[in-house]
Amino acid sequence: MMRAPVCLLPLAAGLVLAGCAGRGADWPTLAPRPGEISPMVPRNIRSLPGSQAGRCGDAAADCAPPQAAPLPAAPDLPPTAPPPSLAAADAELAALEALATAVEARLGPARAARSAATQAATGAAPDSAAASRLALAEAQVESALAPISGARFRLEALAAALVDAPDRAALGPRVAALKARLAALGDQ
Repeated sequence: MMRAPVCLLPLAAGLVLAGCAGRGADWPTLAPRPGEISPMVPRNIRSLPGSQAGRCGDAAADCAPPQAAPLPAAPDLPPTAPPPSLAAADAELAALEALATAVEARLGPARAARSAATQAATGAAPDSAAASRLALAEAQVESALAPISGARFRLEALAAALVDAPDRAALGPRVAALKARLAALGDQ
């Protein structure tokens, strides 16, 4: 293996330094070039190279960071929607009551199937057909109860909209009864 003579190493270092010296006194620098400055980055114009203002060390120089422009005023919020009419609220309550009735109708047979599957799967192996039927019966019960959470949400939204309604007293008992009915179904 051939080694470079020791006298050539200082010569190579001198050539590199000569190349650096030929670029001027401000090189190398970490200052951003003109195309690299983002308008989103706060900076003090007075401290940038080439600016006519004083440096931050000067007593007359203002070295405070630039202030952001004031934010525009918030837009006016649209007025809230008027409470639903008595007919619309009555129709929504009727739809929610029909949904609760449909859930109860599906829930009865699903519970009976789950009860029978539970008795058949008692003592059976986890990978047996009886255990599979039990898992299917439990899934059917959960499927029957699935619409309850959406119905509860719709009922809460309706009750909140009726708070300011002048005729809410007429619907109050129906809303309370439906809330209790959906809560009882949801707890199952």
